[in-house]
Amino acid sequence: MQDVKRKVFRVFRHKVSAAEWMLIAAVLVGAAISLTHLIFFNGIAYRDTGNVYAAMSRALAAGVYAEAAHPAIPSLNVLLSRFFTLFGMGPDVAMSAVSCVFYVATVPFVYLLLKQFLPDEPSAFGAMLFACAPKIIRFSCAGLLDSGKIFFLVAALYCSCRLIRERFRSFGTAAGFGLALGGLSLARSEAIGNACVVFGCTALFWLWAAWREKRVLPVLPMLTAVAAWAAALLSRVLVNWRFCGRFLYDARIHDGLMHLFGLSGSDGSEVMPLAIAEEIAKSEAKGEGALESWLELIRRNIVGNYELYFGFAVAGVVLLIVAGCIRRAGQGGTDTQSCGSKWSILWPDRVVPDFVKWDPFFIVLIVSVMVNAVIFKLSHLHAYRYFLMNIPLFMVFTLITCWWFWRWAVKLLPRPLLYAGIAGVAVILAFQIQNGVDNLFSDDTRAPVRSGLAAGEIMRAENPDGRVFFWYACIEWYYSGMKRAVPIETPKPDNRTFADFDYFLVRKDEDEILSNVEARADLREIPLAEESTVRLYRRIEEN
Repeated sequence: MQDVKRKVFRVFRHKVSAAEWMLIAAVLVGAAISLTHLIFFNGIAYRDTGNVYAAMSRALAAGVYAEAAHPAIPSLNVLLSRFFTLFGMGPDVAMSAVSCVFYVATVPFVYLLLKQFLPDEPSAFGAMLFACAPKIIRFSCAGLLDSGKIFFLVAALYCSCRLIRERFRSFGTAAGFGLALGGLSLARSEAIGNACVVFGCTALFWLWAAWREKRVLPVLPMLTAVAAWAAALLSRVLVNWRFCGRFLYDARIHDGLMHLFGLSGSDGSEVMPLAIAEEIAKSEAKGEGALESWLELIRRNIVGNYELYFGFAVAGVVLLIVAGCIRRAGQGGTDTQSCGSKWSILWPDRVVPDFVKWDPFFIVLIVSVMVNAVIFKLSHLHAYRYFLMNIPLFMVFTLITCWWFWRWAVKLLPRPLLYAGIAGVAVILAFQIQNGVDNLFSDDTRAPVRSGLAAGEIMRAENPDGRVFFWYACIEWYYSGMKRAVPIETPKPDNRTFADFDYFLVRKDEDEILSNVEARADLREIPLAEESTVRLYRRIEEN
């Protein structure tokens, strides 16, 4: 009892450090941004949320499990959204709430990961930079799956680093590592590739340590991680078997591999989502070769990393190289000595801090980024939001540059200018937050909601059981509340001839589809308000 009292008193006597205050501030910033999104939610901003994830969440809330589960779509976020819909939250807002929870939960894990390489203060500042990154905010509060992937990836990397530095002895860290790998595999289907890379690199570190120490390191913790990961994978397999009738991890990956190895007689088109097919068609239309395609992939990697942070990260890598050069100079050798004396002036007091050195675990961060790029290159999809994971993974290099600027500022600037600089950084972060929440207050997001509600009211008055055909970018369908004519993840039929539907919703910016629709004799337009973002057509018998 006395020991318990002593521990409690120790907690209350603990003096909160500057780093802890900054970490608390970063978490509060993330929480405030998330609450703002949920309180002022004005509609779905991205087609994947409206036409896939929120639609599945709505089906789950209604108990229609056949539509709430899909063998090619991860169900983790959809299942978690049920917690919020139980309390009366709409499925679209619930999906946003789930992605917001992952976004806020990632902030402390970014700090913990950075702390493996950097002092407390820069690590806490890195957590703040992550929380304020506009692209992280924009895509992490929109009901998409990316925030979950980033959370589990950062958690897995932190557990992996801890496991390596604990000499693979901790069962708790190993179990957390396995659960993080499992969550990563459940967050997005292709993320199982990222999970395999992180686990494979960890296993290589295990083998390397065993070879250096000439002894077998503990095996049971690694097996614990594998067991936790396997349990998570099995849960998705069982869900697909129970509700979709297919005993597999992911239908798209499975069918694609079957086609790749010649075990399927199909041409692979039925397992290729429309977005991928259109991406390939655009590349072919532009005449893009292999070089242009890879350059575009690199560009989107940089854009996804957020350009402001990426520039600092590149400078951080340069500083690492210079620091290595200086350290080698201190070990002897005329060439390296001259190099060291030449470059050491770049550092305050010509002293390189101990944490600015190459760490072997940096390889895992860099390989994770590279493999993610390859995964999306192979899948022909490389929207820049798929590379948001670069922001936390490169943050350690970004912070090396931030530290370098800070130390020079402390050394050279008078106190008033230093305070002015800190205020300037705070203003920049505030502008970043404002940039990230722009969609929230934009009428461009609310207009599709109004249009979908208006079109749905007309359709329900005419035929409440009618089915709607729409292209995958038409978010308005979700708010119409009508049934879809083509199931989720089914290749879209030819819009010039397909006729198994009652209504056709077309966005006004879909020029090619509109021209095809207007040429059809079996469709008649139902007038909508001039400001509507869609046009509505009723299918009629041609005679």
